[in-house]
Amino acid sequence: MSIWDDYKTSVRTRINVKQDRLLLTERQWKLKHYIKIDDKCGRYLWVNAYCPNQELYLWDEEVRKMTDEELTAYRTKEKEKRVARQKAFLQQQKVKKEEELLQLRREITQDIVKSIIKNTFTAQNFDSGIEYEYDEIVIDTETTGLNADTDELLQVSIIDSQGNTLFNSYIKPLFTENWDGAMAVNHITPKMVANAPNIIEVKQEINKIINSANVIVGYNILFDLEFLAAFGIENSKATVIDVMQDFADIYGEWSDKYGCNKCQKLTKCAEYYGYDWGTDIAHDSLADCKATLYCYQKMLQEEHM
Repeated sequence: MSIWDDYKTSVRTRINVKQDRLLLTERQWKLKHYIKIDDKCGRYLWVNAYCPNQELYLWDEEVRKMTDEELTAYRTKEKEKRVARQKAFLQQQKVKKEEELLQLRREITQDIVKSIIKNTFTAQNFDSGIEYEYDEIVIDTETTGLNADTDELLQVSIIDSQGNTLFNSYIKPLFTENWDGAMAVNHITPKMVANAPNIIEVKQEINKIINSANVIVGYNILFDLEFLAAFGIENSKATVIDVMQDFADIYGEWSDKYGCNKCQKLTKCAEYYGYDWGTDIAHDSLADCKATLYCYQKMLQEEHM
């Protein structure tokens, strides 16, 4: 008959141990220099009802004192484990520091390159012989993320007030290789931009168009302008119109949290004004430009009704 026959539970905390008895895990016994008598001894129990792992528990009558040889072997093995854990920890720290150093170098390189790009072909130093002037242009971009300091452009589109395309191109990022989060929204894959020009190659063309406009329109336009400005593409003289902010007041969904009307997605604005996307897909920057222009013109019509 086994001592375990009196206990049907598989949870350690449900076993009442008398004061003159000991019920410990195999590791706890080894720390006291005891080992199980044979492989039939002990039972695997959950430490408590919420613990995801089981431990081998042994009663005091199921263990014996280690021999000198067993104790020496145990201490040697434990020492080897400690040394291995220490080596693994030091290796992890080394890898972590190397990754941090590599990331720092990338950030420094990125800052230097961005600074060079920003100060190349700016509105002040490119040939200002503008061959055209636009009363209004509509801009939209797609990006690798939401932070203009660390993320990059993936697509830039610009149209005029008649819906004519002035610029539309994918942009190959200079530093970013993957953008899974953004890709789930804009569906632009690394393969789609692999052969696209980078921002350096198209900066002058985009800058000329933007600096030829009197009014710049967009949906959440400050987001787009911030990304463009990160590479020195900006027109500080133009009037900026954010259709998203204007539509928030028209739609009138109040936010107690922010104390103002909530900003709505472009798709909601387009639906409100009955825009037909046709074969276009939202979050393609050219398609978003067209939808924004339509909504903007509808808003202007309502103002004059």
